[in-house]
Amino acid sequence: MDIFIHMHNSMDHRQISLSRIFKQFSEDQIEAVSSTILQETETEKEKESILCKHCKNEITTVEHSAVVNGQHAHILKNPAGITFHIGCFSKAWGCIVYGIPTDEFTWFAGFSWCVALCAHCFTHLGWYYQSGGDSFFGLILANLAKGSKIN
Repeated sequence: MDIFIHMHNSMDHRQISLSRIFKQFSEDQIEAVSSTILQETETEKEKESILCKHCKNEITTVEHSAVVNGQHAHILKNPAGITFHIGCFSKAWGCIVYGIPTDEFTWFAGFSWCVALCAHCFTHLGWYYQSGGDSFFGLILANLAKGSKIN
């Protein structure tokens, strides 16, 4: 198996064979390096950024998806009849938590909540839930996008 590096710059567009560059290495050594690169690529996918849909501020990453009450995503209705589709995350450094924790109308028994806003544009992104030492963010999926952070 041969692996190629694609070179792109303003003057040069070419493909270089790694096996030609690393002739002194055995095929097993090259295969091991290739395997490591593929594993790192998979790890990077897990670290895919989740952004505020409005300002593209990084909120969290896919790797911080959490399971609460048996699932990551929940469809919930507030007392005003507004339905929210939220995803749960263990960390959301792109949020600021606002308000005094309350357990009034909580969607998660035993957890109090505060509002979670985008730290950059202050869009309402969801809620921060806490109970004793446990906590998580319930973020409104319609206000999030996957992508690369810009700030």
